[in-house]
Amino acid sequence: MRLNLFVFYMVIFILNAAHNVLASEITAYELIYNEQEPGTDIYRVRFVISDKYIRIDNDVNEEGEGGYIIYDDHKRKIHSVSNFDKTILVIPHYEHKQPEIEKQVEINYSALTDAPTISGKTVYSYTVHAESEKCMDIQLVPGLLPGISKILKAYQGVVAGQQVKVLKTTPEEYQTTCFLYDQVYNDGTYYEKGLPIQEWHSNGKLRVLDSYKEIKVDSTLYDLPDGYREYSLD
Repeated sequence: MRLNLFVFYMVIFILNAAHNVLASEITAYELIYNEQEPGTDIYRVRFVISDKYIRIDNDVNEEGEGGYIIYDDHKRKIHSVSNFDKTILVIPHYEHKQPEIEKQVEINYSALTDAPTISGKTVYSYTVHAESEKCMDIQLVPGLLPGISKILKAYQGVVAGQQVKVLKTTPEEYQTTCFLYDQVYNDGTYYEKGLPIQEWHSNGKLRVLDSYKEIKVDSTLYDLPDGYREYSLD
């Protein structure tokens, strides 16, 4: 009887230990953004960023209800999860050649000396124009969460690869210099300058950083759901 009890408690101990290994707390940063696109109301977006993963949820009050995005920096792969139809769009890292488009744009980068500092750091303006048209207007903070900027740049690089892959579906008359620079070949070079706190892009999308903080999260936050159909645009 004692042997049976010993075996029972050992099994419970092993199962608990395995659970703690598989689902442990990790350190991450939570960034809350207010975003708006032409014709829409402002909505909130939550980024939870660790040293290996990014999770993006639209509307922090309905986390994961409609879907979410997981970026795996080790695999350089994006998973866009739809709970509506139980599918996962898989976007791998596509190698692409960066055209010499920077020669066609004007980039201005300067300190906003009159702006309030963020965590004691100066805010900078980063703007891009092409043929007198504004392509992007970004306010960023050098030295603010550099590790976060690094992984966000890697994520944007994967997005750019996907945009390059589907570029042929865009009629040539819409492929302006601004469109190509900002919406297609945008590999997040500005993240090398600092963490954006406000972004405006040529498609009219606005993103403003509302808050950021270090938090502890369960590692399962970055898990993909079982039983969902995976597909890609290949």
